[in-house]
Amino acid sequence: MKSVFRLLYSTGVQARFLITLSSKVRKLWLLGKPASILIDNLILALYSLEVTSSSVHVENLIIGHSTGVVLGGNGIRCTGTLHLSPGVVFARRYARSNEGDPEYFFDIDGDVTIGANSVLLGPLKIKGPVVIGALTLVSHDIDVPGTYIGTPARLLVRN
Repeated sequence: MKSVFRLLYSTGVQARFLITLSSKVRKLWLLGKPASILIDNLILALYSLEVTSSSVHVENLIIGHSTGVVLGGNGIRCTGTLHLSPGVVFARRYARSNEGDPEYFFDIDGDVTIGANSVLLGPLKIKGPVVIGALTLVSHDIDVPGTYIGTPARLLVRN
């Protein structure tokens, strides 16, 4: 019963519900892909969350205020909790080629919190728990758990 009430007032829960719905609808024959695109555009209109739900596989997604968050079609996998602040952008460094592209441009293992207006340039592998500060540019893999800040991201405090 609590989850039903959370769906009514929590925008993060609503966005996760629509992302899950879109990824399941996409698997339907014939009208699945157009319906999924329609739901993705609804997510963009309602929450300012740009997402291609077919490529987002996050175990627990927490979005504080979704304004300007871009979870594009780059492929995101997270085995822990991904906590996003406003303005977070997942982008790729180069145009997609036909060979040699990883299945997921962003492979996150563990819990990650990303501060406002941070940019992650993939392909990246991050091993959590990691906190990425606001206005941080992450352009290299993160293997050491801790807090990262700056442009480019540097380890501030080790966990």
